[in-house]
Amino acid sequence: MEEENRQAEDGDLQDGLVDEEESLRLAEKMLAEDENLRQQDEDIVHTTATLRVKLGDSYMRRGNASRAIGEYKRAVKMEGNNATFLTRLADAYLYLDKVSEAITHYRRAINADANCSEARISLGDLYQNFSMFREALAQYRAAVEIHPTRAYYHFKLGNLLLMMNKTHEALGEMRITVSLAPADAYYRFRLGVALSRMDLKEDALREFYQASTLAPYDDYYLIRAATAQLACGQPLEAIALIRKAIEIVPENRAYLALLADALTVAGMKPQAATLLRYLGQLDGYDHEFLLRRRAEWGREGEPAPSLSLPFSGEDLQNTN
Repeated sequence: MEEENRQAEDGDLQDGLVDEEESLRLAEKMLAEDENLRQQDEDIVHTTATLRVKLGDSYMRRGNASRAIGEYKRAVKMEGNNATFLTRLADAYLYLDKVSEAITHYRRAINADANCSEARISLGDLYQNFSMFREALAQYRAAVEIHPTRAYYHFKLGNLLLMMNKTHEALGEMRITVSLAPADAYYRFRLGVALSRMDLKEDALREFYQASTLAPYDDYYLIRAATAQLACGQPLEAIALIRKAIEIVPENRAYLALLADALTVAGMKPQAATLLRYLGQLDGYDHEFLLRRRAEWGREGEPAPSLSLPFSGEDLQNTN
């Protein structure tokens, strides 16, 4: 009898274990189904939010930032920690000059994702505009750390360092920028500026010349290359570049005054005198421009040309 009771108890225990295992399997199945439903809901929400952002982008392309803000807000309401959505919203606010709102949402984007480099660069730009250079520097440095192979980020950092007169560090960033984007004329030009400030004349000339070669119709690049050549004792080469710039902007009197300087240095004083007679008195802007260019090649302190003598078109031809 006792044996029968013991067998019955063992059977009940086994049945209980089976029921418990079945319950666990059923619970796991229900949890998996709930997770799948939750994931589907999240996917639906994300898809809807993404469509809102795309619609906002479409409005932005058409210049309708107000409508874009409405769409971006709806997306952010669905996914409040999406750094990309927050950055888009900040960009739209900035488009409308709503700087305070833009700063707030760039900061929210960075708080949501510390690696959101786009928000960091834009926030850095705003800080720089308000002369908050230390704050801007921190954002640019962070962006460079996040994406060390993006030339534009190194350029932003280097350009700010140059503005802050941190020339040595700026030079390093500018060199990295050019190494990452060697065919960009503006990056070459800014590297030339940094080198020029450090009195590395030959290196500066090389970068200015590269910039003028990459962008041959940019008259200012030609002029900076020419002043670098004057600094390196190459007046004849400088004359050729200045004349190219004058072909692009023939009415620029400051360029003509710089040509007179280069002609004088090259020993062509009669041609320079003829050109000065044509120039007459420079206005304030041209005068300042000429003085800055003279400072770049070591001729600062000399008065700008101010002759107002009779001149003819034939005289101008004689300067060539």
